[in-house]
Amino acid sequence: MTQQLILLLMSLLVLLPLLVFWGKMFTDMSNNDYLPREAKLYWTVLFLFFNVFAAVYYYVTEYRNKRR
Repeated sequence: MTQQLILLLMSLLVLLPLLVFWGKMFTDMSNNDYLPREAKLYWTVLFLFFNVFAAVYYYVTEYRNKRR
């Protein structure tokens, strides 16, 4: 029982920050006025199918460049 609880807590410690990061990147993408409508559709599909990997790719290609 204790091992299961520890495993659950460790899983939450890993998954929760990833979920928050995904949500922040998805929100930024949907509110980004510089992206054309087609690009937003493309990014939405990527976010839905590739989850955190797409969020990291969005961060590297769009979000970080927008903040400079």
